[in-house]
Amino acid sequence: MTRAAAVCFLRNAFDVSSLLRALAVCTAPVVLYGLTRDTDWLLATLMTTSLLIGIEQVGLAPLGVLAQAAAIGTGFLLLSFAKSAPPAFVAGCAALAAVAVALSLAGTRLRSLGNFVFIPSLYLACETGDAHVGVWQLIPYLGAAALPPLALSCAGIPLARPAPQRVRALMSWRLPRDLGPCASRSDATTAIAAVTLAVASAAALVEWRALAQGQWVIWSAASVVTGNAAMAGSKLRDRGLGAFIGVAIGLVLGLLLPHGTLVYALLALVSTLTLVAFRQYLPGFAARCACIACASWLAHQSAIVATERVVNVLLGGLIGVAFVVATNWIAKYRVGENN
Repeated sequence: MTRAAAVCFLRNAFDVSSLLRALAVCTAPVVLYGLTRDTDWLLATLMTTSLLIGIEQVGLAPLGVLAQAAAIGTGFLLLSFAKSAPPAFVAGCAALAAVAVALSLAGTRLRSLGNFVFIPSLYLACETGDAHVGVWQLIPYLGAAALPPLALSCAGIPLARPAPQRVRALMSWRLPRDLGPCASRSDATTAIAAVTLAVASAAALVEWRALAQGQWVIWSAASVVTGNAAMAGSKLRDRGLGAFIGVAIGLVLGLLLPHGTLVYALLALVSTLTLVAFRQYLPGFAARCACIACASWLAHQSAIVATERVVNVLLGGLIGVAFVVATNWIAKYRVGENN
């Protein structure tokens, strides 16, 4: 392969500019974990990455970054306290997923913003519950983790602007940005119904059976709700294949890599970067699963914890696809009746 071909391949495979920005904002909490061995810093990287995606996808200005950070913190607290009452936890998960889809009525890119309020709220609530970490103890870490993306958002405002314009930009919710086409009301209604039922069913199953790493089941049920049944099936295929390939690679890497804080920190950083580094979903998800499986092997010396993720991804995805098929069929039947 020539040098030019290699450069072209890398540009097509990776979003280099997003990767560099992610490195700039995500390195600090991972370095703090490496220095202190305090795993709360690794949990806090979810806040950092989610805010970065809000900036990348929606063009959030400083006030918007603060608003998303506040929404994540609120969602995390609500779901954490709701875990002691399973019906409340199920309802909370379903509501956050429904709001994320409903945002697409104002622009399809806004669904990413909603997703990255739901995802960190869910994962942080489940991780702190599993690790028996004090809920309030994590809040200062989340606040500190929000500072690098906030600084990045402020840095995106050109200094050449007159001072009043810079102040207005700093005090705005987002910069001018194309949010994508608005979803039609009928499509959004069908998607909201599908994601609400899918997430509620997945969360109820997780609570009923006390499934380990249940957040993967819940999020997988929500993530495949994308358009029609064919699109949902494709998303399930990509997630299932990515999880299978990624976990296999991750377990092999776990056998080869030395154990230690540095390796674990690097895996945490790379796992975070996969959310923005890849242009295609499948390789990005596979790489993320590989990092998580490798880290699980290094931490637990067991393939069971890693392979649970494959099962959870498939289980949640199947639940999501089932409700996409059902709600789309009902919507078409009602349209046929009205005609």
